Amino acid sequence: MSNPQPRRRWLALLTALVAFALIAASCAEDDPVDTAAESSESASSSDSASASATATAEQATPTEVTTFVRESGLTVTVQPAGDHTVHTVLAPEEVFANATHIIETDNSLVLIDTQFLLPNALDFRAYADSLGKPIDRVFITHVHPDHFLGSEAFNDLPIYALQEVSDAIAEVGDAEVEEKQADFGPDLIASTYVVPEIVDEGSLVIDGVTYELSLVVDAEAPHQLVIRLPELNTIAVGDIVYSGVHLIMAGAPDTWTVALEGLQADSDQYPIVLPGHGAVTDPSAYDRNIAWLAEAAELLGTAETGDEFKTAMVDAFPDRGMDAAIDFILPAFFPEG
Repeated sequence: MSNPQPRRRWLALLTALVAFALIAASCAEDDPVDTAAESSESASSSDSASASATATAEQATPTEVTTFVRESGLTVTVQPAGDHTVHTVLAPEEVFANATHIIETDNSLVLIDTQFLLPNALDFRAYADSLGKPIDRVFITHVHPDHFLGSEAFNDLPIYALQEVSDAIAEVGDAEVEEKQADFGPDLIASTYVVPEIVDEGSLVIDGVTYELSLVVDAEAPHQLVIRLPELNTIAVGDIVYSGVHLIMAGAPDTWTVALEGLQADSDQYPIVLPGHGAVTDPSAYDRNIAWLAEAAELLGTAETGDEFKTAMVDAFPDRGMDAAIDFILPAFFPEG
């Protein structure tokens, strides 16, 4: 991004918000009240007594969606998917609303992405371990640091990414650690990371379940892994989809829209959509993201200031959270602001 000073001011503000969120989570009193999720994009908090509320290996596949909050502040959504279970572990909006996922099958777990902040990554690992099944592997969907920097918490496990993603992590990883530790401090950002092993596009079977891996280019990131699980009627789409929050527009709206339209082609087969940011959702999210990108593209051609752009986007999408995502991109598009 050009003009780093506005970005630094934003990062200083974000650092303060992150610290506040972590302190608030650590001081919060338990409120063990489970609730069914009212919709796939709401993911409302309902249970901070995490250890007693998490699923265990002895539990059967859930029959309904449940959501609770761990003491760390991470929100967990557990839902049936075919004959198996999907867990979505969501960071607070102050920490980009990063969504990481667990595919729980009969005898093993597969994890998707690793969180951004080290405390969140460690708690994501603790939650996965609490399920009582071995973790077969971790997939990293793309190169952005909020998806791979938590890999230190999983460095004893096989971690995989597509060739292009692994190469990009190897190229930028050291610089990302240095920059993010300067921004957030070494207590919040891991000092090491894992360069993933290579996995190819195509199908593989893990614990009797088919994973169809494909590469999508020029969406929110230059290269993103999409994972389809036909037996689970589930698709993990990384940052191609933001659910219930404003987008961090790191990619071009036109090519990103093409990627979303490509996901729509078989959306009837995959009613469960696992996003990169925000709560677990459904295929209606594709149109909502396309609409956001169209509005943003139009405003980039007409708005004279960053404040004008942000105000218009918030007014156009009042139900989306994480307004700070817009602040994050303003220095790139309005460097004089």
